[in-house]
Amino acid sequence: MGNRVRWVVATLALSACTHHQVGPARTFDDYVRKSRTTAEDALSSVETVRLLATTAADGNAFGPYTNVSISEQEDTLADVVGDFGSIQPPDQHADQLRAQLDALLSSATDHLAAVRIAARRGTLAGLDEVAAPLAADSDALNAFLEGLT
Repeated sequence: MGNRVRWVVATLALSACTHHQVGPARTFDDYVRKSRTTAEDALSSVETVRLLATTAADGNAFGPYTNVSISEQEDTLADVVGDFGSIQPPDQHADQLRAQLDALLSSATDHLAAVRIAARRGTLAGLDEVAAPLAADSDALNAFLEGLT
């Protein structure tokens, strides 16, 4: 019986490590709410990296701080994308919404990665130029959010 108790405790402990911020979407309205949260979280990461890139390019941020901060935002965006990807769209209308947001998230992810790579290579002076495509990502995410209202 001791082994069984240990197995149950280990199983419960491991299941507690699973991190899902987003639950199922049973209706289109639920899916819209989850899409909104995803887009808002992605927008936050995009804007944070834009600020970091501008600050670093102006010579007002240390390289190690910039590198770590951008990497953290990239990790956050990856988590947001993963969480959203795990949500089952409830209907075909939601499939269209998913495709639209997936494209925006993919673009932001690619551009954010380019900024991280440049920062790690020590290209802080021109980091704002590398981050310039994030402005379009920000605009697109804002337009997506406005379209949901």
